[in-house]
Amino acid sequence: MEHQVFEVLQGCLSDEPNTRMRAELALKQLELNVEFSPAMANIALASEAGLAVRQAAIVQLRGYIGRHWSIGSSKYEHGPIPDQNLKCQVRERVFTLLTSDSRKLRTAAAATVAVMARYDWPDEWPQLFSQLVELLHSGNRDQAHASMCVFGEWVNSDLSDQHMEQIGTLLPQLKRIFVSSSEYSIETRVMAVRVFGDCIEIIANMSSVQSGFVATHAPPILAEWMSPILDVFGQPVSIENCASDIPLKIECIRAIVRAADGLPRLMGAHNTSILEALWQQLKALQEPYLHAFVYGESEHSESATNMLVVCDDEGVSYSVDSFLIGVFEWLSKVSESKSMRKLFATRAEETGATAPTPLFNQLVACLLSYAQITTEMMDDWADDMDLFVADEDEDGYRFNVRVSAQELLQALDAAFSQTLPSAMHWATQEYTKLAQRWRQQENDNWWLVSEAILWAIGTLSSSVISEQESDAPGGRLDLGVLFENNVWPLAQCATFPYGQGRSFIFASSVCQALPTSIAAAFAEASSKAVADTQLHPAVRLSAVRATGNFCRLLPSELVKSHQGTFISGLASVIPQLSEDSAHVALDALHAALRVDQDIAANMEPVISQVVIGIWQRYPGDVLLTSIVIDIVEDMARNKQACEAFAQRALPTIATTISQSSDGMVISSGIDLLSGLIKGGPSPMPNGYTDAIFPLLMQILSASIDGEVLQSGQACLKYFVQKDAERIAQWRDDKGVSGLDLIIRFIGLMLSPDSSESSALFVGDLVAKVVQKCSSFIAGDVLAELIRVVTARLATALTASFCSSLLPLYAQLIVRHPSEVIDLLDGMHFADRTGLHVVLSAWFKNYLDVQGYYSRKVSAVALTRLYALGDPRISDVVVQGDIVPNSANKGKIVTRSMSRSNPDQYTQIPAAAKIVKLLLAELEMDVEGAFA
Repeated sequence: MEHQVFEVLQGCLSDEPNTRMRAELALKQLELNVEFSPAMANIALASEAGLAVRQAAIVQLRGYIGRHWSIGSSKYEHGPIPDQNLKCQVRERVFTLLTSDSRKLRTAAAATVAVMARYDWPDEWPQLFSQLVELLHSGNRDQAHASMCVFGEWVNSDLSDQHMEQIGTLLPQLKRIFVSSSEYSIETRVMAVRVFGDCIEIIANMSSVQSGFVATHAPPILAEWMSPILDVFGQPVSIENCASDIPLKIECIRAIVRAADGLPRLMGAHNTSILEALWQQLKALQEPYLHAFVYGESEHSESATNMLVVCDDEGVSYSVDSFLIGVFEWLSKVSESKSMRKLFATRAEETGATAPTPLFNQLVACLLSYAQITTEMMDDWADDMDLFVADEDEDGYRFNVRVSAQELLQALDAAFSQTLPSAMHWATQEYTKLAQRWRQQENDNWWLVSEAILWAIGTLSSSVISEQESDAPGGRLDLGVLFENNVWPLAQCATFPYGQGRSFIFASSVCQALPTSIAAAFAEASSKAVADTQLHPAVRLSAVRATGNFCRLLPSELVKSHQGTFISGLASVIPQLSEDSAHVALDALHAALRVDQDIAANMEPVISQVVIGIWQRYPGDVLLTSIVIDIVEDMARNKQACEAFAQRALPTIATTISQSSDGMVISSGIDLLSGLIKGGPSPMPNGYTDAIFPLLMQILSASIDGEVLQSGQACLKYFVQKDAERIAQWRDDKGVSGLDLIIRFIGLMLSPDSSESSALFVGDLVAKVVQKCSSFIAGDVLAELIRVVTARLATALTASFCSSLLPLYAQLIVRHPSEVIDLLDGMHFADRTGLHVVLSAWFKNYLDVQGYYSRKVSAVALTRLYALGDPRISDVVVQGDIVPNSANKGKIVTRSMSRSNPDQYTQIPAAAKIVKLLLAELEMDVEGAFA
């Protein structure tokens, strides 16, 4: 067996693709032999096999263990499972590799041991933990590194609060390795700190159920570790010690963040000393960071980069960026703690007004420095403007020092809303002086400083505007001075397009606090910049964002004169944008067309062409489609534009959804139809029904796509809401009315074969049909419709589906309570009446009913039921309050525990449940009124 496995492994390492593929297939077949794992372990141990084959053997063994070691594995594949004798042989041989001279073999063996531990410890491999601790304690530095690799994977994924004894044994060894800089490699010490963070997270997870244990044992652990961690923070970064400094600093700050997140009260005692150490680091790193990452052509750039970016023996790169992000994250988490308040703000005894401390002023100024655009960001933007758009989005997906600084500023604004404006004013003054001095010295880095100032203040634009409108004492940002010294110089300097673009975005974000003349001037400049093809793309895209802000924030009379220019400019730029950037311009267009409906109506041909055009290009893009739908609804509401807009849009939408086989595209097109109908008049203009309804019903009757069916239900609901009479009068070529087709579709959606997710909106459709079309439906047909809904409710499994069907009954009971009770009581489903089915589902899922209106109708319906005093209602027994489960008391309840000890409920009369629900509804209303 070993020889056969050895040859196959050699084939897996072949450079020839066909040979490699055949070997991999053969290896999969060999896995079905129970002797496979011992053979792999023996090959991994055989020095004569060669390092490449040995390493391949241990890596393949790790995958085999995940697939065939235990039936409980999430990756388990059908096949024989080794018996305990074979497993014991494999465990011993793999563990032996932890003491190998080869680093690659040790690392691969550690990963394999961690996987085996997941399934075998403690029941089948009880000595593993003590063996690993012994390696940490007595082994050489390489063996300790291998043991630490096992703990690095094992503790994080498989240990919990049930293993506190083992964690208590492990922590002293971790600390000993962490502080022994001369005995252990930097990588091993970094892993020790990482595992310490994992242990702290486990301890923190216990705080909700064993608070006394945590309060007793966690403080000594934290105190013991804080001293060496602070020593690491206190070491200055320099070329001489950077190789052993940066990675350790990064892991230490991550551990501190995890401790602050999980044990905030216990960490409060250490916050001051941590802040002192980190503040010194922030100041010391500021200048080298700027030379390394921001001022790329500085004479100190190369030496600063060598100091702040290092690689370990494995070639893994560590940058000071990660440390700075961790520092800012920690500051964000502790900013609201009591220990921080006295360090960041002082309160005047006479007036009670708060003022920033010198430390707070300097911290905000420091953030302005770290918030400057890096050379890497500009290089990325030059290659791909979509990245520029993504980085400017509030929910952008790229995280860096600048974004981390932004989050910290927002956290400080939430915690020190009265103090931060003064600190920002001080910091702005300091850095404005620097930008002015550099501009006078013709230092091209001046714009980076001014841009960072505007970017930081723009992040807090709502607070800035509130502060401008208040009469609070203290330092206040002078927008006039800010514009004179930072905004205007950037706006007039096309040499630095990212700075010029920032001036547009900043002016638009604070436009409500600007003098009318300045706001109007920037609005006009933005409208021209959007359409100016000679400008840098970053400037045009920034002007696009600014346009949206001006249209949303300024009074309509101020931007009305530019609305046409806005719309035409945006219409010209949208077709040039990619799928990842078009949402910015579409969103601005949506804001622009809302300024004045008359002007929007005059621009309808331009709007319809660009909106429907962008949807045709990217019909499957969820974000773009959502904005297009909003625009479609607004154009449909515009009485002067709706008919012309529909005439242009309907043919394109109809053609797209009739010819496409992509469910997402069809669903998107139906959603656009819903927008047209929802926003349009009632009754709908002539031609709507004939143009849309037959095609829609044809698609829905043939589709099994859940998204298409959901969109179709919503679209039909708006059809019925806006034009019920015309739907009832419409006939197909077989004489079947539109209303009959809808009722057939409802029956199809409520059949037992239909999934609940596909029919999630059919309840709204049924309720609308009953509300709007009852005069067109025969009594027996209506009764049968209610019976079909009730039958589906009786078998419903999910709360969301149940709650979607309940508004129908609430509406019926509000109008005809006695008749509905008679109808439901006459229905029978297995051993329950329809009345029992409805009341049980209603009371159980009452709080899951969506929408304020539906909730209030539901409450009114309950009062009607209670007022009837009908004994048939009182005879129904429903689920009451939960009974405390002693078996699960004081424990974190897992899914398996919930299955073995499910929650129990009392059983009470329906009338009593109605009273309880109404009292709960009243309580929520009272709380809402005083919130």
